[in-house]
Amino acid sequence: MNPEIAENLNNQISLEFNVAFLFLSLSVQLKDYGMRGAGGWMRSRYHDTCEHTLHILDYLELRRTAVVMPTISPVDYTWDSPPDLFRLARDHAVVISDGIRHLISLCRRESDLATEQLLLPRVRSQLFLESRLSDMLRDLLRCGHDSSALLCFDHSLR
Repeated sequence: MNPEIAENLNNQISLEFNVAFLFLSLSVQLKDYGMRGAGGWMRSRYHDTCEHTLHILDYLELRRTAVVMPTISPVDYTWDSPPDLFRLARDHAVVISDGIRHLISLCRRESDLATEQLLLPRVRSQLFLESRLSDMLRDLLRCGHDSSALLCFDHSLR
C-alpha cells in the first residue's frame, strides 16, 4: 500500500475515534440535561462512527499495513443550550467528511481503486449525517427555550 495513503488512513482512524468519543460525551451531556431521546440518538452516532472506523482498521490489517492506534484526546467544550451540542457535533462530522474527501482524492491521484471503493460509501453516510445534524440544529434553534418544544423534539428522537 502506498505509504502516504496508509498514513492518511491511520490519521482518519484517529480522527474518527476522537469524534466518536465526542459523540459519546455529548450523549451523556444531553441525558444529564434531561434529553434522553437526543442523548440516545447521539450515542447511536458513537456506535456508527466506531463501526465505520473499524472497517478502515480492518482494511489496513487485510492489506498487511501497520495500524497506528490513536490516543483519544480529552473532549473540551462548553455549552449553554442543546443547539450548542448539536452545532459541535455537526462541525465535527464535517471534519470527518473533509478527511474522507481528502483520502479519496489521494486514492485517485495514486490510482488506488480498492481503497477508494472502501471510502466511497462513507461519503454518502457522512453527507446524510451532516444534513440530519443541520436539520436538528435548525429545529432546536426554533425551539429556543420553550420547554414543551424541546420535549417534543427530544421525544421525536426516541
